[in-house]
Amino acid sequence: MKLLKYIALILILLNVPSFSLQYLGASLGSVTNLLLTVVVIIYFFIAKKSKPLWPFIVLGLCFFTFSGLQYSGITAEFIKDAVRYFIFIICVNQITKETTDKELLVFLVIGALSIAVNALVFPDLFGRYGGFYLNPNKAGFICLFGFALTYIIPNYKLKLLVQFVLILCGIFTLSRSFILFLVIINVLSVFANKKNIQTFAVGAVALVIIFAAAETLQLNKARFSALHSIFGNSEEVETQTITEGSRNETWSYFSDLITDNIITGAGYKSMRGESSLVAIEYGVHNTFLMVLGEAGILAFLLIIIIYLAITIRSLRFFRTHQEYTYLAVAIIGYLMVAHNYFEKYDVLFVSIWLYNKVQKELPVEAEIKSN
Repeated sequence: MKLLKYIALILILLNVPSFSLQYLGASLGSVTNLLLTVVVIIYFFIAKKSKPLWPFIVLGLCFFTFSGLQYSGITAEFIKDAVRYFIFIICVNQITKETTDKELLVFLVIGALSIAVNALVFPDLFGRYGGFYLNPNKAGFICLFGFALTYIIPNYKLKLLVQFVLILCGIFTLSRSFILFLVIINVLSVFANKKNIQTFAVGAVALVIIFAAAETLQLNKARFSALHSIFGNSEEVETQTITEGSRNETWSYFSDLITDNIITGAGYKSMRGESSLVAIEYGVHNTFLMVLGEAGILAFLLIIIIYLAITIRSLRFFRTHQEYTYLAVAIIGYLMVAHNYFEKYDVLFVSIWLYNKVQKELPVEAEIKSN
């Protein structure tokens, strides 16, 4: 059982299928994808049964039903994506329940370290690094997921060390969203415990090291220069680079498509990449807007309710498990800048893991403490 669980965690949390497809070829990509499906199905049948994840199941039914109404692409591809989503949501539930917070943190740290390896050993001309996760923005949020969980580490020095590693790896992505939500989580952590303010110092040390080693690192010049203008000794902040291609600008391109199809949506993948009905080279980069634009208002309300409920329930644990709130904030942050929710099983896994955690009832003594 444990072996199956760890195989599933490696495949899911280290993004093995997508990484294999990108760097090892279509054959290995297909094999690892199939292996993931087989592993979660086997685990489902041999593990004790859990209640179905009805919120995520209903969300999937609503999304794929309405988005399929106006889908004009390859039917087999649509069916394959839908089937994979439902297999994952139905079969992975028990794995998330049997994954401890320490195990989740360890795998997220391993994933984050792949970003550093990418930057230091396999640099490229783009100068923004994603490691196993390929996309730097996605990789930045993997670092944030791990950072949120560092607050479970009882050893003070070890906690600061792991936070330092995750911040350093996150900086290699040069993701604006990573910096923004890292600051938000740090500010929230100070409300939980004033001693957490020392984490700002950890971040400062990571930045100093990056700035000092800048000449030996192959980093995206525009993004790094903008980062240095904020935290370095530059006299003027490079606001043009910081705001260029901002999410607000991206979202505005899709406003007409969304408002014209507000009830049932414009169809599956109509808001994403090459399949987009909007004449730009990238998608909407927002899960909530993607759901609204592709499947309409009902699916949109469902996903809003699910993640709003998770966030609100996480606040009940703020005094006893502050990491739940930070993880909820990081997940919301990811959903606000990405549009591949139904295909990214690592984010789905972390979402389900947190959903199961906050569904639990607070022990009486913890509830008294939280009040």
